[in-house]
Amino acid sequence: MDIKKLGLIAGKGKLPVLVANAAKEKAIEIISIAFTEQIGDELRPFSQKVYHYGVGQAEKIINTLKQEGVEYVIILGKVDKGIIFNKFSFDWRALKSLGRIRSGSDESLFSAIKEELGKDGLKLLDQTLFLQDYLAKKGVLTSRRPTNKEWQDVEFGFQIAKEIGRLDIGQTIVVKDRTVLAVEAIEGTDEAIRRGCHFSNGNAVVVKVSRPHQDFLLDAPTVGSQTIETMKEGRASVLALEAGKTLIVDLAKMIYQANQANIAIVGI
Repeated sequence: MDIKKLGLIAGKGKLPVLVANAAKEKAIEIISIAFTEQIGDELRPFSQKVYHYGVGQAEKIINTLKQEGVEYVIILGKVDKGIIFNKFSFDWRALKSLGRIRSGSDESLFSAIKEELGKDGLKLLDQTLFLQDYLAKKGVLTSRRPTNKEWQDVEFGFQIAKEIGRLDIGQTIVVKDRTVLAVEAIEGTDEAIRRGCHFSNGNAVVVKVSRPHQDFLLDAPTVGSQTIETMKEGRASVLALEAGKTLIVDLAKMIYQANQANIAIVGI
């Protein structure tokens, strides 16, 4: 694939910057659409141009990318999913697209976004295209290994999380003693961890997986140093990630934090 110019539509977090840096190293010209001032500032050193639009300004975003001669697009970074209930922030094109979806599930939303971009010849690229080195590796990543009891929770949680993912509810589950304490929904990973840890009285196991039919064009499971901080606050003991399908931001920092907090991180 010969990519000379890349449109980067960016929410919050470090992933857009990692992609921009990797793309620039390959001499790819970057046109960034930033949803926040902060991410716009962080992307500026890597971008030929940076535009600031709201998440729901579909017409402006698409027209800008077309005018800049962009053909390939990557969308990544955190966006509050609760925005789908605030229709005042959407332009006519976004509202029309949302009106065609069957539900507010991730799968339906992602399909609508892909369809709308495709109408104008914009081709979405896999979020992990420039981030292969950041995918979780299989095995124990920390100095601490899970206990036999924790391994049982990991195996139990993995099966349940996959089923939850198949139902398009979430990608993260919190378990203890083979009991489900929390399932991620619209609130996101950190809040799900907090809810689960509230009931666990320590030593909860957090499992994050991809959906059985994960669309990496618009949604790659991701963890970072904040994940470990949240687990530390709740005295959770194990973070299990689906190897090869979960992005890890700041791996060295995460491992250091986990070792300091006696938390095990495993790729499964």
